[in-house]
Amino acid sequence: MLALTVRARYHWGFWVRTPGTSKFQGALPIPPPTTILGALTYPLAKMGVLSLRGVRQEGDVVFDSKKGIMSPAGILEDHVYAVARFDPVNSFGYVWDDLSKCVTLLFQETTKSTDEEKAVGGRRYIMKYRTGALPVGKVYYPSGRISMVLLVKESAREIVAGSLEDELRKAAWQMTRVGSKESIVSVEEVLVSKANPLDDRVVRTRYYFPARLGSVEEGDYYREAFWSGGWGRGVALRREEYIVPGSKIPLMSGEVKVSLLSGGRAFEANGEVVVGYE
Repeated sequence: MLALTVRARYHWGFWVRTPGTSKFQGALPIPPPTTILGALTYPLAKMGVLSLRGVRQEGDVVFDSKKGIMSPAGILEDHVYAVARFDPVNSFGYVWDDLSKCVTLLFQETTKSTDEEKAVGGRRYIMKYRTGALPVGKVYYPSGRISMVLLVKESAREIVAGSLEDELRKAAWQMTRVGSKESIVSVEEVLVSKANPLDDRVVRTRYYFPARLGSVEEGDYYREAFWSGGWGRGVALRREEYIVPGSKIPLMSGEVKVSLLSGGRAFEANGEVVVGYE
């Protein structure tokens, strides 16, 4: 198993939308594993080095005979485990929600329950229903650093053409955003090495991890609902609770002492400890 560590700096901050929402556009306090995987997959797809069932895949969309239409990230999902943390030294951010005037036309039905609605052909054609005040969330984290660790299985060599180490390194340096839209980052450091499994059952880590893998014995943390899957049409996502070391207000990472549970395994990745699974 390989350990890919990517350290990057945000410009202003980021926005990762909570899944399963429409008008409500709240933001998660830290980029989840799916966002990190997507940030790495994008340059890999552009480089044209991904393949699925022996067929080379290029571009932003994969057309697969079994899984249908999906994101290229779906190719890597079973081969990569991703975690993240913020820089814990003099670095903190804030989750913020602005009331913004947004187009709400797409949320309106063609209801014709009143004379006014009947006259214009439906509610969505009335001007007062076309816009609305919506809460738009974001995380202000100016010049804040994020550190991401991706544990990559040896099986990934079957879907990534060329040298896996070299392609991961090149793709990491080409990451331009971690989050939605303008969540721009500048990559500052990329490290690739072998992930070393540890025998210790009690470890300290700064990176978030699935709650089912470990119990916190010491240190501040909060719980957040992340997810996996959902990369294609008709493919449901699977929610999972994570332990995130640190605090939400202000938003900053910390260190926790973790007692590993059944199925949990600690790894040394480029000088840091992450909690993963066996």
